[in-house]
Formats: sequence, structure tokens, C-alpha cells
Amino acid sequence: MANLSGESPFIFEDAVPRDKFFDRREEIEFFVRNLRAKRKILLSIVAPLKYGKSSLMHRYYEILREFDDIIPIYINLRVEDRPIQLIVSVLENYGFDLGDTYRRCLESGSLRDFFIELNIKLKKKGVWLFLLFDEFHLLPELIRNEGFYRDFSDEIIFGFFRGFAEGANMSYVVCGSIIEPLMDALDIWGGRFQIIYLGPFSKNDALEMIIKLFAIGGMNISTDYAEMIAEAAGYHPFYIQYMGHQIYVEGEINRRTIRLAKQRLFEFLSPLFFAYLERVQELGEKYLGALAKLIRNEPLTMNDIVCLGKLVRIGIIRPKNAKFEFVDPLFRRYLEHIVNNLEPTEVTIVGHWAERIVGNYLLRRGYTPYYSHDSKGIFDIYTKINKRDVGIQVKYSSEGEIYLSESEAEGILSEAKNLGWIPVLAIVSKQIRFYSDIKPGKYNTQNGYQEIEDAIRNSQFF
Repeated sequence: MANLSGESPFIFEDAVPRDKFFDRREEIEFFVRNLRAKRKILLSIVAPLKYGKSSLMHRYYEILREFDDIIPIYINLRVEDRPIQLIVSVLENYGFDLGDTYRRCLESGSLRDFFIELNIKLKKKGVWLFLLFDEFHLLPELIRNEGFYRDFSDEIIFGFFRGFAEGANMSYVVCGSIIEPLMDALDIWGGRFQIIYLGPFSKNDALEMIIKLFAIGGMNISTDYAEMIAEAAGYHPFYIQYMGHQIYVEGEINRRTIRLAKQRLFEFLSPLFFAYLERVQELGEKYLGALAKLIRNEPLTMNDIVCLGKLVRIGIIRPKNAKFEFVDPLFRRYLEHIVNNLEPTEVTIVGHWAERIVGNYLLRRGYTPYYSHDSKGIFDIYTKINKRDVGIQVKYSSEGEIYLSESEAEGILSEAKNLGWIPVLAIVSKQIRFYSDIKPGKYNTQNGYQEIEDAIRNSQFF
């Protein structure tokens, strides 16, 4: 048990501060390359809720502040109810006096003269204005509430902002957590926005994040346990932060606390995933069918591609290397159960790499590995094979041999009887061998069953 006295180093309620910002190297390098090439940028960050959009926006803002000829203004439209007034206020700090113009335009209800005068001043000083709009889709409503264009539609107001930027020393970087209205807003620019589709972290960056944050909190974590957390979280930055916090408050890092954190994460995500599923069902069965084909890696028809394109606009799918992939790997796992007529639950294995090898073996054979929470740690994996409940304890041996003590064997048999499961021992070495005749003694990979079905078929437990 670690002696923890400080706050949790894991942040999942707010944007991540600079000292805890990890990964997104590709997105940052892309942004800097574009800045060095030209100042005119129209860029949108697209990803569902809690994928680090706001944190990346803050990082872009910090980068922009390093350039002498750029004035960056970050506008969080969730909290700023007068965005134009905020722009006027920030520009005053850079020597731009636009207060009188703002008031005249407010009286007329039009922003035309304001942006004309602003661009004249920008060009005169040889600087560029970068407006970073967080929750960009809210802009028209807030513009109307501020007193401009009260009788105009969202589409027309977005059109005005497009017109204000054309030929002006003005660039936009935008994002939004509700993807469909964000994409509708971007459509008005006729494809001029470059779009960054955020996805999961890379494995190395996820591990770096986990290890460093636990170290900040005064806890050392092994690479093995860090891999368990990263894989269980689908390499999703928010999910990693959420699981890390749950483990941190438990005060120790082990399989029990990792599995507990994963269980809490699934409970947290279930309503969100159900809402995604409802949205897909509202669109029609053909959309769920297209997702099922994507999960099963089956050939796509033109109608399937059209359906997946629609799902890109919702935020469930993203384009990747001329193909489609799920934005959220955990939602993919959730949906995989739905399309296979299984109960939606947390799926893939959280445990030692040997457990994941066995889990992947089961998946390849068409079986779904579950966490075995009900077995109180006796079994590492639960699965269902030929309508029979199976509990698997996984052992690793570099020599291909393990010894099962009398107490271990009794524990396995007792718990299997309580649960009504067939007990199976899996030994992972250079190969996997399965044993259903559980008793104290030595086991090695020179015997046993190569296929788990054979072990179950020959089980004498029931």
C-alpha cells in the first residue's frame, strides 16, 4: 500500500495542463509545419467527448503565442456568452482599440464594419489573428444572444464568418464535442477546413503517460501493469486517466485494482455506449449492418460505405488510410457483443500478457473472453464454449512446466463447483496447453490438450 498524501495526478474532469500533456506528437508536428509554411489556416479537430480536443487546443494556443506576428485568442463557447466582446477585450492588450466600433456594430446588429476595421488594423501591423473556438457549433446562437444577426439562421451566420476570413489576416482553429453539428458548420466552408480526426494514443505514448503520472503521484508501476491499463482502456487518453485515478485512490497497483478500475470504467461508459447504439438504431438497420461488416472485416458495398460515411459525421467512425475504423476501441468491443447476440459487457482480458495470449486465442476461435470477477481471483478468464461455462486459470512458464499445490488445486475445484463452471488450467510457454483434470502436481506442455475444446470434451468435472 503506497503512502499517498497529495492529489491524484490523473485528470479527467478538465483539460490537461501543459506539464501533464502527453502524445499528440503527430498533430502538433502537423500544426507547426503548417504554421511555418503559411499563416492562413482553417483547421478543425474532430473527435467524440473526452478525447483530448480541448487539451490539444490549449497546446495549439501555447504554440501560437511563441510567434511574434500572431495574436491567438482561445474562446471556450461553453462559458463565454459574448464572444465578440471577448475578442475586443483581448485585442486591447495588443494595442487594438475597437471598442467604439464594437458598440456601433452592436447598435446596428451587424459585424461587417467590425471585421473590416479589424482586418485593416491587422494588416497595418503585419500580424495575424488566430481565433480558437472550442465548441464551434455554438457560435451562431451566442452571436445572436450577444445582439448580432438576431433574425439569421446558423448557416447564414457561419457563412458570414467564412466571408470575414476570406482575404483577411485571420485564421480559425475549431473543435466541438458534438460532432454532427460541427461537421454541418464545416460544410459551409466547402471543404476548406483541414480536419484532424483524433484517435487513441500509440502504445509507447500511452505507457509513457501511465508511468510518468503514477510517478508524479509517488507510485511506481511496472511496464507489465502499465500495459494492462493501456490495453484495458483501449489506449484512450480519458479512459487511461479515469482508470489511473481509480487505481491511485485504491493506493496500490495490482491485478485486483486494475480490474476494479476497468469495471468502474465500464459502468461509467455503459450509458454513453448505449446512447451511441440508440443513435445507430435510429438511423436504421442498414447502419448497424455496415458496422457489423466493419467489425468482421467483411467486404463493404457502396451502400455500406455511404452508411459509414454518415457515421463519421456522428463520431462513431473515422477515416484512416482510405479505410474506416472505430474511433473508440472500447465501443467497438461493446458493439461486437451486440452484433454477435451476446450481452454487452467489458470484454478483453486485463492481466498478465500470458492471459492476453489465451484471450486472443479464444477470440480467434470465435469465443469471447470475459473478466472473471465472479471467481474472486481464482480464474483469470471466463468464457462460454459449446454452451458450457468455462473458467480458465492461466500460468506462464519459460520452461514449459509448472507445479500446482494442493491448496491451489482445491481452490480451483471448489470455486468451479460453486459457480458451476468447468475448470481449465492453461499453461503458456512457447505454445499453449490446456488441462481439465485439475489435481496437485506437475504440469508441462509436453502433454495436455492443444485445443481447449478437447480439454472440455474430456473433462470429468461434471
